[in-house]
Amino acid sequence: MITVACLIFALGSCNCNHNTTLVSVVNTIDIDRTEIVKVDLGESSSSLHDVIVTDNTSGEEVLSQLIDKDKDGVFETIAFQASLSANEAKQYKIKEEKTSFASSEVKTFARFVPERTDDFTWENNRVAFRVYGPKAQAMVEDNIPGGTLSGGVDCWLKKVEYSIIDKWYKGNIDEPGYYHIDHGEGLDNYHVGPSLGCGGTGVIEDGKLITSLNYTAYNVLTNGPLSSEFELGYAPYVGTKHNIQEQKTVSINLNDNFTKFEIKVDGADTLVAGITLHDNLGVVSVDSTSAWASYWTPHKGEELGTSIVVDPKYYAGYSHVVSDVKDKSHLLVHLKVIDGKVEYYAGFAWSGSKQYKNKEDWEDNLTKFSKRISNPLQVEFIP
Repeated sequence: MITVACLIFALGSCNCNHNTTLVSVVNTIDIDRTEIVKVDLGESSSSLHDVIVTDNTSGEEVLSQLIDKDKDGVFETIAFQASLSANEAKQYKIKEEKTSFASSEVKTFARFVPERTDDFTWENNRVAFRVYGPKAQAMVEDNIPGGTLSGGVDCWLKKVEYSIIDKWYKGNIDEPGYYHIDHGEGLDNYHVGPSLGCGGTGVIEDGKLITSLNYTAYNVLTNGPLSSEFELGYAPYVGTKHNIQEQKTVSINLNDNFTKFEIKVDGADTLVAGITLHDNLGVVSVDSTSAWASYWTPHKGEELGTSIVVDPKYYAGYSHVVSDVKDKSHLLVHLKVIDGKVEYYAGFAWSGSKQYKNKEDWEDNLTKFSKRISNPLQVEFIP
C-alpha cells in the first residue's frame, strides 16, 4: 500500500533514447518489498496513450497502470510495481509502447453498489472492505427494514486472489444471503453494526466516543489493476464541543492486506480510528514504537486479526475500551491532526485465507509494514 509519488518528467527528457526515461528505485532497508511507484507524466501526458515500464536489467515488462484522476482523457500518472530485495537498487525504463499484459481478474477494484442499497465496496487480491451510504442510513431512521446505520468499515474475508465483488453481489441478488456463506472463495461473516468495524473514525470528547455516520457522497478517482482510489464525503457530526467534518480519500494497492485512509479533518485536533472488539474474546496488542495496534480473536471457527498501522508522526497513543454494551468495545488509535489531515492504514489477516500462519506471523508483518511506511522507496531520474 505504500506508494511513492515524487517524480515529474516530460517523457524523453531524461534519456538519450527518444520517448524513454530511466528511473532509479532504491530500497534503503533490510526488508524485501514489492510496492507501487507512481510517477507524474508532466507536460508530455497529453500525447501519451500507450506507456509501459520495464526492468532495465532484464528488459522484462513490469505491471503498470496509467491514471487519469480528473477524467479529462489525459493520463497524469503512471504507476508500476517495483520488487526489490533488502537494500537493493534497481533501474526501470518508462517508454511509449503497447503493453504485453492481458487484463486480469487479479486486480484492485472499487465501486458503488446500487443493487445492495448503496454500499461502497473495494478490494485487492488479498482483502475486501465495505462501507454504507445515505440510503441505508435513511432506511434505519425511517424504520424501513434492511438499512444500516454505521460509519464503520466492514471486512470481506477472501480465500482467492481474483476479484469477488461483482460475483458475490450477483450471487446475493439471485440468492439473498449468498455472500454470508462460504462457497469456496470466502465470505462476509464480520459484524460491524454501529461499531467502527476495522478502521472507522470518530472523536473522544468528555470521555465519550462520538463517531461519523454513513458516507453521503462518493467519487471514484481510479480503478485497478495496481491501485484503486476514491473519495467519500461525510455529513458533519456533532461532538460535545465542536462539529466534526471529514472528507476521506481511500486507496488500496495490489498485494497488501491494508487499505489507506487520508482524511481531511475540520473541528478536531485529534481523531481516533478504531477496531471493534466484538465479544472481547481476543487479544489486544499494541506496539507504540512501530505505531500499530491489533486485535487477534477467534472468529467463526477461524481466527481474525484486525489492525491499524500509522505513520509515527500521526500517532498519539491508544485506548482500550471494554463495555458490556454490544458494539461499544473498541481498540482506539489516537491520531494527531497535522495541517488539517490524518493518515493511517487499516487491514486484516484471516486464518481461512492461509496468508499468515498465526498471530505472531501477522504482528511481524505489521512491524515490517510500519518500517516500510517510515522508509519509503527512494526514486530518482537517471540522466
